Amino acid sequence: MNAHAAGRTVGAPASPDPFQTQGLALAAQVVTEPLLRVGFISPLGYGLYRPESGVPFGGAEVQFFLLAKEMAKGDRRQVQVLTTVAHAPGAEEQGPVTVIRRQGLRRLESSLGPVRRYRGYVEAFRDMYRQLRAMGADVYLHSGSGVEVGAYAVICRLLRKRFVYVVASSADLDEPYGKVQGPLRWLYPVGLRLADAIVCRTDEQRARLRERYGRSAVLIRTGHSIPETPPDPAGSGSILWVGRAHPLKQPDLFLDLAERLPGERFVMVAMQDPAHPDLLHTLRRRAATLPQVTFYEGVPWGEIDGLFSQAKLFVNTSTYEGFPNTFVQAAMHRVPILSWRVNPDSVLTTHRIGACADSSFERLVAETGRFAGDDELRRETGTRARRYAEAHHDVARAAEALAELLLQVVGRQEVTS
Repeated sequence: MNAHAAGRTVGAPASPDPFQTQGLALAAQVVTEPLLRVGFISPLGYGLYRPESGVPFGGAEVQFFLLAKEMAKGDRRQVQVLTTVAHAPGAEEQGPVTVIRRQGLRRLESSLGPVRRYRGYVEAFRDMYRQLRAMGADVYLHSGSGVEVGAYAVICRLLRKRFVYVVASSADLDEPYGKVQGPLRWLYPVGLRLADAIVCRTDEQRARLRERYGRSAVLIRTGHSIPETPPDPAGSGSILWVGRAHPLKQPDLFLDLAERLPGERFVMVAMQDPAHPDLLHTLRRRAATLPQVTFYEGVPWGEIDGLFSQAKLFVNTSTYEGFPNTFVQAAMHRVPILSWRVNPDSVLTTHRIGACADSSFERLVAETGRFAGDDELRRETGTRARRYAEAHHDVARAAEALAELLLQVVGRQEVTS
């Protein structure tokens, strides 16, 4: 009989020394749960850790914020988040997570000549190389399209580290270069091909990634913590919109909706987008002319859940999304979801947790009016939404799935789709 099959190591005594047994057990523990050093690259994430900084953030940053905190709870894990600030670089501890502040937030203006722009790109590449080398993580993650995807992938190859790309929006996969512009846009698809693994939020994204780039991806759904049982959605409440002031989010459609339903109360929570600074001012001015609309801007992340708990409906007007954080927040709070276009994996209709207007504003108006006026419909839909969110979007399960993937990547194991 093989010595291993008998539960003994070849050459080991029949009655092993207890100290040797303890050592073997500790060694086995190290093998099954190695120290995992993770670096989340989240340039616009600092505002989530320090709301007073005023640094705007989006859905990709929110997911990294939640996943980093959850992953850091695990044994023998070191989690760092690399953010970018305008001044005061350094590092700080946010619970078990180390937040690194890299000085930057400078944009390479298109008005600069090509030579100065390329010098700027080279300088940024060198700076990021030094930064990632100093962090010393085993694996780095980035979410969202851009030339930086290729730069990070190349840097990780040079450092002999692993790189995981997380698809943030379906728009990132709809064109050969996503929505990336400029002379170095070719770096984005290079980064996708060099990534050691890719994470998608929906099955639709996985199919598009395979079709366009020939890459498989791991499905890890958008995750959030599960709040206490929220109030009854059938009660009186507001119709809520939450998002960045970006043209792809089409926030003006929400104000159009408010004009069409003057008898309802609407709450708009808008976040400044650095690329479109004037849009927030336009929304603020228009909202001020609508008495049924309450307008908030720059609401800290920790306070947004409270607005969902007071809502009776959530409305999304985006052209593109991944799997929105706001969908999960609404569902967790038993709030039905009404969407102008976005319906990832047909979740709204398949699980009957809301309605999709299929890009028809008139249908969005009709569905909003129907849900707003039917308490029982909201109650039934909200109950299904909560059940769905608990089953599919618990951030603890998402973080563990991500940790398992990263262990595979770091261990040079094959990543299955």
